[in-house]
Amino acid sequence: MNRLTCFGMVVTCLALGTAPTTWAGDTPEGGPLKVLVHVNVPESGIQGAGLKNVANILKEAPDTMVEVVCHGAGIGLVEGARSDHSEAVEALIKKGVKFVACENTMRQKSIKKVDLLPGVATVPSGAVEVVRKQQKDGYVYFKP
Repeated sequence: MNRLTCFGMVVTCLALGTAPTTWAGDTPEGGPLKVLVHVNVPESGIQGAGLKNVANILKEAPDTMVEVVCHGAGIGLVEGARSDHSEAVEALIKKGVKFVACENTMRQKSIKKVDLLPGVATVPSGAVEVVRKQQKDGYVYFKP
C-alpha cells in the first residue's frame, strides 16, 4: 500500500468518526494518569478553581495520581491559619491527593510544619519538586 492510499484511509476514518479512541484515564503505559498541580499564586479564587479542577479530574479518571505543590505566594493554600479552602484540601487528601509545601518558602515566611493543614507533607524545594515530578516520575504539569 503506498503512502497516499494510507493517508486517504486515515482521513476517511477520521471523517467517519471511526478512528481509534482511548479512555480519559488511559496512559500509553496503561497505568493511571499522573498530574502535578502547581500553586504559587496567593489569589483565593485561582486556588479554589485549581481545587475544582482536581476534583473534576478525579471524577473523570478516579485512579489519577495527583500531587499539589504549594510554594512562594501559594503556600497560603495549605497554611491552616490562612487557607480559604481548608475543607476542600482536606476532602481531596481523603481522596488520595497529595499536597506538599515547600520548606524553603516555609523558612522564609516563618511557617512551621504544625501550621500546615492536617495531611500536608513537605518537600525541601517546591521548584525542584515540580521539575522532578515531570522529568523523573512522568507527571503532567497543570497550572490553574
